Amino acid sequence: MDRGKDYRMSLFGGFRDKSVEDEYLSQSLRDSTRLTGYMALLFGFIVGLFVVHSYLTEGSTPLFSQITPIRLVFILVSIAVFVISRRITRHKHLVLVITLYQALMIVTYLLTLKQYDSLTYFSILGFMVITLAIYLLPNKLVFSQIVSLAFSILFFADPVWKLHELQSSELLRVGAYQTILLIYCSLHYRWSETTKRKAFIANRELLELSCRDPLTGLYNRKRFDDTLDEWMSVSKRYGHPLSLILFDVDNFKRVNDSYGHMAGDSLLEDIAATVNSSVRESDTFARWGGDEFAILLPNTDLQRAEIMTERLRERIQNSTLGTLQGITCSFGVAEYEQNDTKQSLLIRADDLLLQAKSSGKGRVAVR
Repeated sequence: MDRGKDYRMSLFGGFRDKSVEDEYLSQSLRDSTRLTGYMALLFGFIVGLFVVHSYLTEGSTPLFSQITPIRLVFILVSIAVFVISRRITRHKHLVLVITLYQALMIVTYLLTLKQYDSLTYFSILGFMVITLAIYLLPNKLVFSQIVSLAFSILFFADPVWKLHELQSSELLRVGAYQTILLIYCSLHYRWSETTKRKAFIANRELLELSCRDPLTGLYNRKRFDDTLDEWMSVSKRYGHPLSLILFDVDNFKRVNDSYGHMAGDSLLEDIAATVNSSVRESDTFARWGGDEFAILLPNTDLQRAEIMTERLRERIQNSTLGTLQGITCSFGVAEYEQNDTKQSLLIRADDLLLQAKSSGKGRVAVR
């Protein structure tokens, strides 16, 4: 069953609940890989323009031959990132690729500046532009912060001193501007990631509502059918056991006739809550229709399914459900077989349910 999730955000904009964060990252992986690929192409194209500019202005100088190989390597790696990112299937691999690419960005820029004997204020502008570019890539915030901080330290440790006309007060001002830029990028990135996750939560909750039975809060029949299809495919492919339970409330019509439909609805809610607290997180519990319910038990053979069903039967029978006592349910339990279709599995479980009712009710029929 799908339990309550922790949707609280961490300091870095991710979900505190790792399972929710993994689900979000999995759903957003395609968009992230596409963004990474296209941004890498854009960065490579921009560096290519610098190569053309250098050729037109410095083509005959030794400086051109020193800088161009560095830039060409970056362009080739950018193309490689575009190709590789489209084949990535796990988010942690994407994070690794982006982090290495961000590191290459700063190494390329620092090596380029190293070839110059003196620098201009455009070098500081380039320094800040690359800082912004680091945060345009969909990396984890903490890794982007580490890379950009390392870039800032390295820049102020060496290249900035080639600005011979730079005064101490101006150096402090550049440092202040870079600090503000780093803070802004971090806050904006966190806000952006938080906004995306809030949209994910809203979509997830909307989807959950569309898959829920309004009375009991359980999954509805459509969601159960979809889940059954998925698990049957898994069982057919890997040979994992899969069991199905169908059950309904004995003499439910009598409850409605004697106590009214409000009491009948309350009884269904109580039974749903009682069973829901007993099934496993991996199980799928749904209202099949009327007073009939279905439970799907992945990775569970018929023997274990029978034991679980007997426990459910006893718990319902021994419980006080609202103001009613002595309520029983009848159960039909079937195990998926390799030649089964969804229809044949459901029919077999339903036939067993009818067999349990015809045998005296409050029973479990297994085959």
